[in-house]
Amino acid sequence: MIPATAHFLWFGSELPWIHSLSVRTAAKNGGFERVVLHHANPLGRARWAGELSATPGVELRPLEPHDLLESVEQFGPGLVDIYRRLSAPAARANVLRAALLWREGGVYLDTDTVTLTTLTPLRQAAAFCGNERIAFPGALRWYEYGGALLRTSVRDLLRRRRDGWRLFRRLETWYPAHPLLEELVRRMVKVPPSRQLVRYELGTTLLQATLAEYRGGDVVVHDPEVFYPLGPEISEHWFRLTEDPRPSEVVGPTTRVVHWYASVRTRRVVRDADPDYVRRHAARQLFSALVLPWLDDPESAARP
Repeated sequence: MIPATAHFLWFGSELPWIHSLSVRTAAKNGGFERVVLHHANPLGRARWAGELSATPGVELRPLEPHDLLESVEQFGPGLVDIYRRLSAPAARANVLRAALLWREGGVYLDTDTVTLTTLTPLRQAAAFCGNERIAFPGALRWYEYGGALLRTSVRDLLRRRRDGWRLFRRLETWYPAHPLLEELVRRMVKVPPSRQLVRYELGTTLLQATLAEYRGGDVVVHDPEVFYPLGPEISEHWFRLTEDPRPSEVVGPTTRVVHWYASVRTRRVVRDADPDYVRRHAARQLFSALVLPWLDDPESAARP
């Protein structure tokens, strides 16, 4: 059984409220005994750090990246070399989360998520992850690129269209849904330096390749609805203004975590979002409607 610990990673001395919400909802709803935010920079002056540290079950732990990576037995030196070549926080997180799970076990969650309900049933497996609906899988044959470009164009059109996520639901089947940790780390240190800086190479691309060739029968790969009810790009609709937002139309019966993708045009929302923002937008935005019950009663709020 996977340990009842959730891990989050954070880079930067500021911690926006919307990211602190990810940690707090995991602590309240996720069924974990501990939720650890590993932070690479001091958070003493971060506005929401005090509220977060006061949340029962949450631990704010300073991160020593090189010490963590070197602890991964025979792979430590290779991981440290990779880490030194990387500068983007997302790329560094790909390496650090593998090391965290190697050393401590548990569940890794991104800070652009909202945990709706317990992950305890999922932790009964030896390992689990979730599929995303994406346009370009990690491996494509030459004759598949036309279809991938078409998927990208359709998705881009629907992310711009008002309530386009509803039409996307009819088309989402077009988008392929995608000891394991040791194999993942082994492959990571073998990625050529020329590829290590390529976006997604050490993250989803590597994970897809590892899963495709993994021969163990003890890994559970969950459907997109469990963690990604709105996939990348279409996830922009969490923050688009709409009429009569109903999160229950987006969140399915098996959804446990909502990943809202901080990488998809959310910079302004991340900057502005706080409890007042949510209350102002709850009548016309899916994300705010989703988390409003949490603000009103965080002890009982979970699913919409």
